[in-house]
Amino acid sequence: MSRLSTSAGCSRECWGSHRQNSASKPEEGTGLKLKLKLKHKVTLAFLVLIVLPFIVVGWISAYVAVDTIKEEVGSTTLQLVKQNHVTIDKTISAINDRTVTLLDNHFFSNPAGYSFWTGIDTLNEIQQADNILESWSTGGTEYAIYMRNIERRDTPFDLSHKTKGFKYLDNDAGGLPDAMVSNMDDSGGGALRITHAETGEQTISFMRSILNPRDYNEAIGLLVVNKVEVLLTRDMVSVEVPSAAGIFLFNDKDELLMSAGSGSISLAEIDKNIGPAGPYGFTFAEEGGEEWLYAYSDSPKFHTRLLYKIPLASITGKQIWLQNMLVIISVVFLAFVLTFVLYLVRLVVKPVVKLVSVMKIYEPGKTLSWTEEPLRHDEFGILYGSFVKMTKRLDYSIEENYVMQLKQKEYELLMLQSQITPHYLYNTLDSIYWYALDSGNTEVGEMVRDLSMLLRIGLSKGRKMITAGEELEHAQAYTRLQEKRYPDTFEVCWQIDETLSGYETPKVIIQPLIENAIIHGVRGMDGEGEIRVSAVQSEDTLRFIVEDNGHLPVDPDELSAIMQEEHSPKGYGIRNVHQRIQLHYGEAYGLTYERSDEGWTRAIITLPLRKPPE
Repeated sequence: MSRLSTSAGCSRECWGSHRQNSASKPEEGTGLKLKLKLKHKVTLAFLVLIVLPFIVVGWISAYVAVDTIKEEVGSTTLQLVKQNHVTIDKTISAINDRTVTLLDNHFFSNPAGYSFWTGIDTLNEIQQADNILESWSTGGTEYAIYMRNIERRDTPFDLSHKTKGFKYLDNDAGGLPDAMVSNMDDSGGGALRITHAETGEQTISFMRSILNPRDYNEAIGLLVVNKVEVLLTRDMVSVEVPSAAGIFLFNDKDELLMSAGSGSISLAEIDKNIGPAGPYGFTFAEEGGEEWLYAYSDSPKFHTRLLYKIPLASITGKQIWLQNMLVIISVVFLAFVLTFVLYLVRLVVKPVVKLVSVMKIYEPGKTLSWTEEPLRHDEFGILYGSFVKMTKRLDYSIEENYVMQLKQKEYELLMLQSQITPHYLYNTLDSIYWYALDSGNTEVGEMVRDLSMLLRIGLSKGRKMITAGEELEHAQAYTRLQEKRYPDTFEVCWQIDETLSGYETPKVIIQPLIENAIIHGVRGMDGEGEIRVSAVQSEDTLRFIVEDNGHLPVDPDELSAIMQEEHSPKGYGIRNVHQRIQLHYGEAYGLTYERSDEGWTRAIITLPLRKPPE
């Protein structure tokens, strides 16, 4: 029942109670039902239907959205850390390969070279050894070889002061820094260490033991590459970080090898906020009254750890400020609306109460006693003056009209609620996009823009059919995201007939084919993968063609069989595309597979050439 009919029922009940009270015969059960006044009902409806949903949506926007943004920021930063660490590993690998080549050329593959390095005792031989090591010193690094003086050779002058080139050691490795002495037992493996010259200058050294070619269990010397930081600095400073943030590189001894940025960190802080963890990850922690993002990557190849420490406020500060501002504005707006609603309740309820009093004393054939209070000169005054002349037919018409309006409002409310989630999602992605551009991170901004396009076209406001141009935009946005996910792995070539962009197509039918081409075809091809996407007209049909040169052989007949198996766990994506096309256009259309003349896997979608309805 509508509110009007409920009020009418209450009025008749009250009227019956009034008659019985007049006759001094109270009715049993009267007053047992809890009845709210109209103004209380309106206030309660306002709180339940407007204030409560507004608070719930505001909470989701203010808190859940922030958590989501933090997770996205953490994941993106982690990918940056991993990529940066790969670059550093490549630099260290280059140094490692050179040291292996040097030892192989001068010790293991050259018996004369081994005799030369273990028998140096003249000034000419020392200069020759220094010249050889100088020729290997490139990019600002300095190569040095420390040999055990096994045969107790006497050199023409003291070599203990040298920091590069050739130098003899006593059998107890005297004259080596502690870091070098500990590395003498690494059985030929390379390691990064912090060393200090006699002048107190600190440097990063890559060192490996020189094993005896005749007995691999004996270390006869140490090959050291000093000033490795010259090469690592370019990899560290290539990433721009916010103020107060820092990038830190540690070795397997938890020594801080290098750092970039103005931030600082301690081992106690790492143990507290990260602790034992996997080979990579990110976390958020409070430190010094501020929340920080810690993203790290461990390399098993050279036992190094790259750690980013970034103040979260420098990344999401503007977004959090905006969320807080929206909460404050919402609270002020709700207070204003509540005040206005209470005013309207007072303005409307007072004349309604008069109408209720008339309904209580109304009885067909009985003369009404009018009050001397003048009628209001508004709609309620007119309604009050003419209410006694209304009939049941008018009551029924008003009630029927109100019910129709109520259903319409409920339908509008449902439509509005169905749009709330995409609306806030698009606004949030748009905010992240502009924030990324303002921060100079255009790559993240482009990824967020592509994700927003992917969602908008994928949802399409509930539409099942879109234009070929929109479908291709959706596929291109997905492809750009995958190219950033698998950088330097594959290339995508687009061959599109622009005249076909206005024709009709079911949505999201190209993206599953591109996804299959990436995952099952070119993902592991290290830059040699290629995908071609074409949109062509063939007579009266529109064809989308996706080809890839994947290294795994594909049987088109097997794929065709998979598309026909309803309950097969394989091929759900392509089977869904094929069935949706045939559902719309019949069995003459759909998805087929074949091998191209080049040996590529080719997926072909065939659709009728139709314009969307106006």
